[in-house]
This record gives sequence, structure tokens and C-alpha cells, in this order.
Amino acid sequence: MSPHLIALITNVSMALITFLSGSFIAATPWLTRGREAFAVSVPESAQKDPRIRRMRLVYLACVLAVSAVSSVATLVLSSTYPIAMAAVVCVPVAVGFALMLVFRTRVQAIKRAEGWETRTARLAAVAGTAEANAPRPLPLSWNLLYLPVILATFGLTLALYPSMPDPVPMHFNATGAVDEYMAKGWQVVAMPAAVQAFMALCLTASHWQILRSRRPTSPEHPVASAIAYGMFARAQSAALFVTGLVITASIAIMPLAFAGIVTSEQSIVALVVIVIGAIIPNLAVSLYYGQAGSRLLRRMTASSSLDFDDDERWKLGVFYVNREDPSVAVPRRFGIGWAMNWGNPKAWGLAALLIAAIAAFIVMIEILLK
Repeated sequence: MSPHLIALITNVSMALITFLSGSFIAATPWLTRGREAFAVSVPESAQKDPRIRRMRLVYLACVLAVSAVSSVATLVLSSTYPIAMAAVVCVPVAVGFALMLVFRTRVQAIKRAEGWETRTARLAAVAGTAEANAPRPLPLSWNLLYLPVILATFGLTLALYPSMPDPVPMHFNATGAVDEYMAKGWQVVAMPAAVQAFMALCLTASHWQILRSRRPTSPEHPVASAIAYGMFARAQSAALFVTGLVITASIAIMPLAFAGIVTSEQSIVALVVIVIGAIIPNLAVSLYYGQAGSRLLRRMTASSSLDFDDDERWKLGVFYVNREDPSVAVPRRFGIGWAMNWGNPKAWGLAALLIAAIAAFIVMIEILLK
């Protein structure tokens, strides 16, 4: 495969990743729960309001247009200006967030004008039996399967070590030329396994967050919502685990590149393909289930009452702050996945641990590179 063809495949793949991620953001208003519109609590019947439907369509069109332009810009910049390309990739995210804030303000105004206020207490206890029998996320013990992957990569690195050059090429610039080397030693053997261990730790922490998240219940359909959320959480944990295994296993490319078995261009193409393959399962789960299983409940009769309203707990629609809620994580208001409860001291403790882990990982990599 010629270097020109490899560069073309890499550039096209990066543009595709940009457009796929932007398209996912554009579809977010259709994936959120029926009781929420642009991070505002509304009755389920409000989803048929022409004003809210129009906002969803405008949001979709704008974010898709920005994503298309960003993907073209990524294709043009990826080979010559990688830093500018990285900034362009973030543009759909920034535009999507800004539009969400604009439409969130408009939905809040509609909510006040229509008098959509809480009329009854939240009926969380009704779904107790259903929650007990609902599907559960994968057990945390599944993450032990990262260990064989790490050990296999460690064994591969040891086997290839004698054939590696001295010094070992460690980093390549945008043209594929080596611009950083490492002296051949124990650091070369330790680095791939260290990177895998750090990634496995972060993925395990994300899995733990799913297990410890509050299970939301719809007062209108308590049993069905408990089952739908259970199916969603199980599918999300499975997608996270599969994605984690794929990404962690892909680190085995490092010793292959050290030994010169694969070129820098080939390794970049392989990593891009792996990233796309890792994105697809998560997109499939999100599109099929919706946030917290919302798409599984679309056949239910929409309610015109608003039984639970915690808008004041969501700052800017994305940051949840509730000191009275013991949950460490809750389902997101706008988007797929979970958000930390920043009113719980444990969330700040976990954030501090994550920052400390990232700092320790950076220090470790610096030590290994010396």
C-alpha cells in the first residue's frame, strides 16, 4: 500500500469520524426521554407541540450542516495542520451545546406560558418490584477480562524485543517521519502494558458509574420505564465493554510498530479503523434504545401531566447538582449516558481521583520516555 493511499484513507476516516460524531449530536433531541425537551422537564404530550418539534428540526439541520462542513475541513487539514484539525473536530460539539442552551431558554419560556407545573408527587416506590426484576448491567467482574489482553500484549512485546532497533522509534510527525526515539530498555517493554492498564482502569470506572447510577422511573409508566432503563443500561455496559476490549487490544500495535512490522502510516490507518469500529456499537445502542431506554417507551400513551420536575437541579442543562440525592451518577438530561451529581461529595472525590490518576499516568509516561 502506497504512502499516498494510506494518507488518503487516514484523512477520509478522520472526516468520517467527525461527521458520525456530529450526526449523533444532531440526533440527540430524538434520543432523550419523552419527559424532557432540551434539558427541560415537560409533559410527554409536549413532544408533539409544534414549537418544540420545530426546534428539534432546526437543531438537526444546523448541527448536520456544521458537521458536514467540519468533516470537509478535517479532510483538508488532517495532513498538513493536525492541531487545526483537532480544533475543527470539536466544532460540532460546541455548536450543539450552544444551540441546546438557546432552545433550552425557549422551552422554559413555553413551559411557563403553558403552565406546565408539577401536579403530583413522584411515584418511585411503584416500580420497586419491576426494578428488582429488570435487566441489570453486566457485573463489574467482566472487566477482569482486560487482564489476559494486557498479559498477551506484554508477551508479544517481550517476543519482539530482540528484533527491535536501538533506539526505538516512538513518535512520528504528520508526514510519517520519526521525530522521537527511546533508548532500548525495560521502558519499551513496559509502555504498551502501562497504557493498556490505564485505559482498562478508566473503562472499569465508567462501568462502575453505570452500576451506581440512579435508576430513573417514569411516574406515568413505572413498570415499563424500569424495564426499559434496565435494558438500556445492560446494552450500554455491554457496548462499553466491547469497545474497551477493542481499544485496549489495539494497543498491541505499539510493539509491532516498535519492531518495524507495521509502518507508522499503517498503524495510523489501523487505529482509525479501530476507532470507527468502536464508535458503531455505541451508536447502535443509542439509536435503538434512546437515552435511558426512552425509545422503548414511545408506543406508550403520552401523558399531559408533569409529575416530576427538577429543572433547578440541572445547571446549563448538563451539570446535575443535588445535595439531597445520594446518587453519584444520574442519566443525562441532554445526550446519551450518565452525568455526575456534583452535589454529592463522592462525585468530587471521584473527580479528584481521576485527575490524580491522569497526572500519575503522565508522570509515568515521562519516566518511561527518559
